[in-house]
Amino acid sequence: MSESRVSISPRTLGRILLRFGVAAALLVFVFRLALPDEGEGIVRPLLAAWQTGPASTLAWFTLAFSILGVSFAVGASRFSILLRGADVHVEWLSLFRAYLVAGFFNLVLPGAILGDVYRLWDVKEEAGAGSRALGILVVERLLSLSALGCLGLVAAPFIPLGGRDRGLGFLLMFACATIALGTAAALHPTSNRLLRSLLGPVRRLSERAANALDGALVAVAQLARRKDVIARGFGLSLVNQGLPVAAVAALAMPLAGDVAWYWFVIIVPF
Repeated sequence: MSESRVSISPRTLGRILLRFGVAAALLVFVFRLALPDEGEGIVRPLLAAWQTGPASTLAWFTLAFSILGVSFAVGASRFSILLRGADVHVEWLSLFRAYLVAGFFNLVLPGAILGDVYRLWDVKEEAGAGSRALGILVVERLLSLSALGCLGLVAAPFIPLGGRDRGLGFLLMFACATIALGTAAALHPTSNRLLRSLLGPVRRLSERAANALDGALVAVAQLARRKDVIARGFGLSLVNQGLPVAAVAALAMPLAGDVAWYWFVIIVPF
């Protein structure tokens, strides 16, 4: 028997090291902005910010790590439900693995779109349903945005804004309501018909692109008719948006200074 070995080219290794280097440099820059400029560097002020012992801090970090792991599992379950609702069948473990890899891309590289691109490619490789998977990813994003808006609506009234700043609170609530209702309206059949009317000009430019968009719109329309699937996907989106909030709150527990819960709910999802 011959052993199969995974080799990494020097060029690929260089890219990985470059990405980690950029991420580390950005973290140092953020810490420099956040810490007081008293010539003490980074380590001493960070250590001074801790108000709990090593054992308690490790427990909070472990809890946060576990919560984030659960959020990946919830995201994979939501994607699985939406895929099955459009008659696309992929193993849950494969979706969970894809979420972990996509999460790595989202953390190391700027933006979150590359993680979605990887999951789209993964579903296409597993089930051969690239255009339909694109539509399902769009529905997943819409449900996530709607859940984000709902969480913002829950937290915004608790923000202690008074006087001239009170208008900011109403503006924030209006923005959250617009996100929640606007993304829900995007799943209405009227929106699908409007987008379908634009396929003609796209087809004159590229038949392949028009067919891909047509398959995506078919999947969106199919899911929009499945109210039970949309409801379950939205419920899991609420959970998936709330878990990172809880994880960041757990990370903040060992640090000095109290931060009210509504700040986590507003800032972390956005």
